[in-house]
Amino acid sequence: MFNQTIRLENNVRHIVKLKNGVGFIEAGQRRKTIINCLIGANELSDYEYEFLKLNKILEMDQKPEIISDLSTNRTLRNNTIWHRVVKETPFVAATVPIYLTKNEEGLIDANELLDIIIEQMEYGVGLITIHPTANRQIFDASRKRMTPITSRGGGMIIRDLIKRNFSDENAYLKILPKIISHAQKYKVALSLGTTFRSGNIFDCNDEAQRMELEAQIKLAKFISKQNVGVIIESPGHARPDDIIKISLTLRSAGFPVMPLGPIPTDIATGMDHISGAIGAAIMGLEGCANIISAVTREEHTGGLPTIDSIIEAIKTARITGHIIDIHNINDTSLDMVVAKERAKNNTCIFGNNTKYCDRCKELCPLSIH
Repeated sequence: MFNQTIRLENNVRHIVKLKNGVGFIEAGQRRKTIINCLIGANELSDYEYEFLKLNKILEMDQKPEIISDLSTNRTLRNNTIWHRVVKETPFVAATVPIYLTKNEEGLIDANELLDIIIEQMEYGVGLITIHPTANRQIFDASRKRMTPITSRGGGMIIRDLIKRNFSDENAYLKILPKIISHAQKYKVALSLGTTFRSGNIFDCNDEAQRMELEAQIKLAKFISKQNVGVIIESPGHARPDDIIKISLTLRSAGFPVMPLGPIPTDIATGMDHISGAIGAAIMGLEGCANIISAVTREEHTGGLPTIDSIIEAIKTARITGHIIDIHNINDTSLDMVVAKERAKNNTCIFGNNTKYCDRCKELCPLSIH
């Protein structure tokens, strides 16, 4: 099921450098799994609570490497989450710029979008998500699904195209040469968002998703030739066998992957930090979960993630990433420390020298030696 040997197209393995507060970290195959934490403010009044989240994340022992600012309410630069991440933390600051456009009557101003991107690049953002693959052909294919689109950023692009009767091109494609130019200048990586990621396990790996994945890989090759790092997002909700099938395509392309879950079942409402961890582990063992986005238990409850659930999601993603790293890069040094300590003290309790635990007491088999 899981491949020890990663077969790559023309033996190409793309390693992306992500700029953070202290230098760069690397993402890609044969590199340690990176954890991405998603926070953001929908209202100006939300910012204070999101900053509390950021402060609590900074206090963690096992911190994420990336903080993604998903805010949809535009404010002054110095008051944004991404700017605070750049100025006050060691994390990579990541953004989805289209969320901050005025989006009047569903229309996107490509020049406004470019201005937002340039500002974020100039002031230190290391990873920017764009949605350049949304087009009429894939949208028409997606309408055969139960849920055509589940991407917020990609949905904004599609609404813009519909308003224009598809007579104009994707707003990101209009400004892509300038995005690439500024990404080169400021050493910013681009994440190719998946507009048509599946919103349930039944829509996964259909015509629309295959069309978009082909477009993402084609675009990733073009951008990488311009000396800009590229990450591919995919697939969303997916059965375990579809995760493996999609991973085969992604692994062959050789670009780092940020899978957005994947979520392998639709019944885990309130427990999607667990279902997402399982999906990420499946994809990671296939070599295609290089950046894991921490999924909270609120993913499908309609509620906003609390500080506690954000911390829980990060811890869950970190364990998932470590399991992936055991498989892919034999990263077992911490496991050896725990195993030796347990063996030395004849107990399953790490960091505790008591003779017995409360479960087994005198019947503990570890005391036999």
